[in-house]
Amino acid sequence: MLAFYFDLPFYMYRYRTTKCNESEHRFVVMVLIINNLNNGTKFTNNIENRLVNFQRYNHMIRNFIKTAWRNAVKNRTHSAISLISLILGLTFFCLIVLWIKDEMSFDKGFKSADRICRVETNSTKRDGSSSSMPTVGWPVGRALVAEYPEIESLTYMAGWQPIISYNGNKFYEKSFYADRDFFNVFGYELQEGNAATALKEPYSLVITQAIKEKYFGKKEALGKVLMLNDTVPYKITGVLKEQTAQSHLQFDMLGSFSSLLTGNSQNVAQEFSSGWFDINVYNYVKLKPNVNPGALTQKIEGLVLRDGKEAVAATGFKIKLFLRPVKDIYLHSGMPTGTGPIGSAKFLNLFALIGFFILIIACLNFINLTTAKSVERAKEIGIKKVLGSGRRLLIWQFLTESALFCIAAVILSILLVAFLLPVFNAFTGKTFMISMLLSPANISLMLGIIVLIVPIAGFYPAMVLSAYQPIKVLKGSFSHTNSGNLLRKVLVVTQFVISIAFILSTMVIWKQMKFMQKQDLGFDKDKILLVNTTKIPWALRNGNANAFKSDVLKHAGIQSISACWAVPGRTGWNGQFAYPEGRTKEQGSIVEYIPVDNEYVKTLGLKLSTGRDFIANRAEDQQKNLIVNEAAVKDFGWGSADNAIGKKLSTSGKEGVVIGVLKDYHQHGLQDQIKPVVLGIGNGAGVFAIRYSGTDSHNVVNAVRNEWNQVFKGYEFNYKFMDEDFQQQYVKEEKFESFFGLAAFLSIAIACLGLLGLAIYTAQKRTKEIGVRKVLGASVYNIMVMLSADFLRLVLISIVIASPLAWYAMDKWLQGFAYKVTVSWWLFPAAGAVAVVIALITISFHSIRAALANPVNSLRSE
Repeated sequence: MLAFYFDLPFYMYRYRTTKCNESEHRFVVMVLIINNLNNGTKFTNNIENRLVNFQRYNHMIRNFIKTAWRNAVKNRTHSAISLISLILGLTFFCLIVLWIKDEMSFDKGFKSADRICRVETNSTKRDGSSSSMPTVGWPVGRALVAEYPEIESLTYMAGWQPIISYNGNKFYEKSFYADRDFFNVFGYELQEGNAATALKEPYSLVITQAIKEKYFGKKEALGKVLMLNDTVPYKITGVLKEQTAQSHLQFDMLGSFSSLLTGNSQNVAQEFSSGWFDINVYNYVKLKPNVNPGALTQKIEGLVLRDGKEAVAATGFKIKLFLRPVKDIYLHSGMPTGTGPIGSAKFLNLFALIGFFILIIACLNFINLTTAKSVERAKEIGIKKVLGSGRRLLIWQFLTESALFCIAAVILSILLVAFLLPVFNAFTGKTFMISMLLSPANISLMLGIIVLIVPIAGFYPAMVLSAYQPIKVLKGSFSHTNSGNLLRKVLVVTQFVISIAFILSTMVIWKQMKFMQKQDLGFDKDKILLVNTTKIPWALRNGNANAFKSDVLKHAGIQSISACWAVPGRTGWNGQFAYPEGRTKEQGSIVEYIPVDNEYVKTLGLKLSTGRDFIANRAEDQQKNLIVNEAAVKDFGWGSADNAIGKKLSTSGKEGVVIGVLKDYHQHGLQDQIKPVVLGIGNGAGVFAIRYSGTDSHNVVNAVRNEWNQVFKGYEFNYKFMDEDFQQQYVKEEKFESFFGLAAFLSIAIACLGLLGLAIYTAQKRTKEIGVRKVLGASVYNIMVMLSADFLRLVLISIVIASPLAWYAMDKWLQGFAYKVTVSWWLFPAAGAVAVVIALITISFHSIRAALANPVNSLRSE
């Protein structure tokens, strides 16, 4: 060891006086120290060899970079095409990944998220059709806790729409009732207050950080009082810590569940004992460790039919319970939860597949253009092989070039993603930020993309180029092989198959959207103003509805006004059980019941098939008479509409008589089959529908707003036009159409960039041939046909392959619509024509340019 310290200065001096740079010098000293620490006084005999290797690898990498840069500059057109293709593909893919990661993050942030489930209800009708609801009957939760030890804790929740009065203003916040076990189940933590008691007492309120700052600023909120619904003081007993995780459970305030029960003890006691069919409360459970939700579902599914048989079994419906893991609610429930947004695993997978296809097209461009230009690098490779470069070294050279190329594309695509984020946020309704794009997880993802792309995009060119035989190359007898030409054709066909499939799909989606927009809905949605009333306390809303209607009707241009619970495009009291005359109770039906007034049918332009409309101030109409649609008549088994008049019908607490039958109309979008609808006179207007004449909608809105401010002073005036409101049901389809249109545009653009690069290369490669043909009398048209024919042939082959694939995919998509278009035969040649025209435009410029070139110059070219 001592000898090392004597000799170290000598070695340092020796390598300092050689042509070592600073990094090489540090490398030598480091090797000396490490080897001597590990081996005592034994010196390393191969230090000089290691230094030589270090210098060799250092120079090799520098040479790789120089070679890559020189080739990029020399072939700047092909390099630019490949780079732009990769940037577009990566940008689209990165945006899709951002969206997918956000969608998949929902409900993953709860403590013990793997053990939390929602108890759901599945009901099966006598005809075998079934539907699921995210809620359960009132007695279910207590029975589950009492009988199943696998459940650690359970919480009750219910919907709530309070109005907050504060400093003379009215506010509406997203709220729920929740019991004291809410925090045990979900694990939310409080910034202020005690989670064990915060939701125990009646009229207790837990708020979020945002609500605290809204009403109290930086002051402590604990113990403060908020006046709800103008009359009920709620004491703030807790403030939640700020939540960053995404969840289907979104709220601003939680009121204690005991508040809902206070003052209605007799009714509540009855609900908890016999309300098995009152399926309107949420139950979430936290299971004990290692409990399988599927196994527990099998145990509890028959609970309602067993314990609630007197209330349920006689109805003819089969009710089963189901445990859905909380992490599956957002993407896999497939139904509105009433607690927050929902997504779709099907669309998530589809969009991921589209993003992957776009990226693949970009990689195929790189492979195609690189191998196409391989002849120009044949001499370089041949000389390197003669000078001693092995195949492995050449493979590393081309992989390094690919890696550098991909890194440049990734960096530029990140910049483009950052630029496009505002547009992407507007499209998705998300709030992605640049900081999210540069998070460690996303940086790792980008590196992972590079690791994946480099082998995919660079390995084949590296293998092809490194396999050249130097003797053939240097003799000038090297040319493209048939297998190489075949590969390029296969890659071009693959690109255009994907692109044409996207074009066809976009055309089908566009056709379906136009069909839905122009379809006769069975009512008149034009020139109807909708004013929402759900943010007004129940008593005030119902007590002043008639006064508001009278005041609005005084204005010129107002034809009629109706106070109702729902209009087409919005849901009434869905899932109501109905028992029609002529059937036993065991043969009931499920209907959508809508409380309306006597102006509803006239205002919306609904058409009666037979019978009559409601008449104002007629006692029978107000108390028991009902109007049904033709779908209800069919479902009830009453035969014709005329036979339905006078029939008795029990539903939604009414023992009614049918006085009229409406022609079928679309209460909901064309995704759904027209289902039984029942109208009855009732209180509880959720919306005012106002029909007006003329074209000056601005004056109508102002007139209605003025009357609103007189009758419902202090409450928000919220309105929409009915045609726009009904169209909201197609938001998902509209985004789907836009997304596919963008995918089609990008895919065809990237494919055509590749086609452009190949067309340029083909024209250059056949320069002498073109010159000879022109000397022999070939026309510009002949030259153009010669250069374009092969590419167009590939596009036509792509059309043949893409057509059945696109037809199958769109046929599956259209099955999600009860009313849909057919995939017309003419769409296939139309999509093909689009692809052919775009391909022709892409290659025509360079074909014409090559055809017009002076043959003398062509024949002189090497």
